[in-house]
Amino acid sequence: MMTRKLAVAMAAVLAATAAVPDAAMAHHSAAAFDRSKPLVVGGTLKVFDWTNPHTWITLVVPDGKGGNEEWRLEGPSISILARNGWKRDSIQPGEKIRLLVAPNRDGSKGGEFLTVKKADGTTLKFGIV
Repeated sequence: MMTRKLAVAMAAVLAATAAVPDAAMAHHSAAAFDRSKPLVVGGTLKVFDWTNPHTWITLVVPDGKGGNEEWRLEGPSISILARNGWKRDSIQPGEKIRLLVAPNRDGSKGGEFLTVKKADGTTLKFGIV
């Protein structure tokens, strides 16, 4: 027979488990990105976030009307990039880069970056293409 203390402890563990946010327990798919319609986006690197679970690039892209728009592009984890030769400083703010991108399906300015081509011709990849 279960003691009262053990029953209370088990109830507390179950309650704590139920309280963990879904975001901490799950990961999203790449369904938000349209890999069937890749496009090349060029601009000036504003920020390269070397973070987990995803790296991020913020790119300032000319809008064709004399202005600029910011694109927010998601990449893989640090470990995936590092295994493919990337470093925190592989790309620098202010650098002109061109990216192969799987755009957002909703048409917003962003997507998933697949490759990065630097002005010197160096191409940074991570295995998808």
